[in-house]
Amino acid sequence: MSKIKELAYKIVKARHDYYNVGPTVSDAIFDAWVDELSKLDPNHTAVTSVGAPVVSEWKKAKHYVPMGSLNKVNTEDEFRAWAKYCEQQSHSGTGPNSRNLNSRFFFTEKLDGVSINTIWEKGKLVQALTRGNGDVGEDITVNVARMKGVPKNLTEPFSGSVRGEIILLKSDNKKYFPEYTSPRNAASGIAKRLDGVGTEHLTVMMYTVNGKDFDTENQQFNWLAKVGFNIAAFSVYYYIQDAISQYKKYQSSLRDALDYDIDGIVIRIDNMSSQFALGEKNNRPVAQIAFKFEAPSATSKIIRFVDQVGNTGTITPVAEFDEVNLLGAKIKRASCYNYSYIKELGIDVGSEVLIIRANDVIPRVEELIKGTGSVHKPPKKCPECNSPTEFNGEYLRCTNKETCPAQVIGRLKTWVNEQNILEWGESILQKTIDAGLVKDVGDLYRLTAEQLEKLDRMGERSAQKLVDVLNEHRNISLENLIGGLGINGVGTSTTKVVVEAGYDTLDAMLVLTQDRLASLGGFGSIRAKALVNGLKTNKKRIEDILAAGVTIKPRVKGKLTGKSFCFTGSMEKPRPALQKMVEDAGGSVKKSVGKGLHYLVIADTNSASSKAEAAKKLGTTLISEQQFLDMI
Repeated sequence: MSKIKELAYKIVKARHDYYNVGPTVSDAIFDAWVDELSKLDPNHTAVTSVGAPVVSEWKKAKHYVPMGSLNKVNTEDEFRAWAKYCEQQSHSGTGPNSRNLNSRFFFTEKLDGVSINTIWEKGKLVQALTRGNGDVGEDITVNVARMKGVPKNLTEPFSGSVRGEIILLKSDNKKYFPEYTSPRNAASGIAKRLDGVGTEHLTVMMYTVNGKDFDTENQQFNWLAKVGFNIAAFSVYYYIQDAISQYKKYQSSLRDALDYDIDGIVIRIDNMSSQFALGEKNNRPVAQIAFKFEAPSATSKIIRFVDQVGNTGTITPVAEFDEVNLLGAKIKRASCYNYSYIKELGIDVGSEVLIIRANDVIPRVEELIKGTGSVHKPPKKCPECNSPTEFNGEYLRCTNKETCPAQVIGRLKTWVNEQNILEWGESILQKTIDAGLVKDVGDLYRLTAEQLEKLDRMGERSAQKLVDVLNEHRNISLENLIGGLGINGVGTSTTKVVVEAGYDTLDAMLVLTQDRLASLGGFGSIRAKALVNGLKTNKKRIEDILAAGVTIKPRVKGKLTGKSFCFTGSMEKPRPALQKMVEDAGGSVKKSVGKGLHYLVIADTNSASSKAEAAKKLGTTLISEQQFLDMI
């Protein structure tokens, strides 16, 4: 299995664990994986996506404005490089050291909590969704309405969305939840309590508005405070060095004096028009960056190593050590990435090591302090299936690709995640494998409610619901079919590029050559080779999935095929309904203004707002809601 596929799996699994279970790999290692994959395949969905599919009993709902994430920097040099890049890409022609409105730096605290998106209609809260996988989140409105910082009525009749962070103040942590050592973990658990107990002691702080235009970030934050929201401290700087100096003050002393946790600073180009013009890179805004704090550390002694087998057969060594306390979190284990990393550090059982909590979140064995004269050896047999292991580059893998339980569950998880079948979590998938009911994707669609009823803790209603939800996902798009196979570097969004290029049937895709694929815009030779080889390897699997009753939806071709739309400001019809109209007519919806956008749908086509001006500079056509409806 290639390095691209392996990195993609590790990144997706780490995101799932972080959002649904708890951190299982260091933030530094996670960032290293993302950096490495972005160099090999910058448009891979594992690089461009955020969050993870939610696994809970809360009702799921789609974000009408996807909840993205920010790129990160960890050093002063990296921050300066970001500022220089913004300068080079800027349409203003001025540098970041100029006292120009376009180059001011907006500086605010990076809150360490749980991301939330709130929807407001005429000044009243109507919905609150967690980030989830960025497109679909959990509807925890009833809990958020009880939290501090969420007004019953805004001071003006605003309709749109406001994004923020659910946090637990240190004082409230000590007063109401002394059993928790990590305010961030406590906030995550309490916010999603089905009975809502304790949610009134959580606080929401806001930082981004959708549905209202502002000239600057400074103006946006002042408006948030004016209408009744809590906001983090902010300031504006003309020069890079001033922003860096303030960052250093926060790291050395200011952060400790706050009544809430922050894990860095967010710095943005203050001028909103410049932000929109700079656009996005890898699904993240170019004009905004998270400047992370240096990691806290402690020394400990390694007690043992545990080998974990990943979904693609990669064996990852995890070090267990004497418990340490970092920023209030009790830590006693950390991933060691791979056996090359262990060899590089020279560590073994009994080694004294430095443990860091990278980016204030996930533990990492950083360096050897005192060794034992030996290095931990890799296992010759797979811990899951006892099959032989072998090295593929720096990665140790199980050679039993077809029946190793860890790899079977990996294929199934990839499939259900790509189809967004949230009800089928890892636990139920594992039960069907253990019972001998499922060995591959096609087997899922052959399951009956009677078979599922016999599984542990499975009632008749639950069994039927699981079968019903699978039946709801029998008719899928071609891009979902191919994207769900787990082909190296090829997800649904990648396959969609091929489909939109006219290869919109399975037969047409199966005969595509590597050269033809590589010629498609934004595709590249690496992914072209991966897709061609992946389709050959998965031919029998595809045939089995189709034989199990899965069908491929014909591609929607309509009046808007080949056209992209972005909606901004207030509309007469609900924005989700307008977006669905676009998709039903064959068009695509973009979450923000950027290069390649065809139409910006806006209330006033003569608007001089920052978003409108950015769209005009990029050649995007501004149309009204009625003009859009006329196109439909």
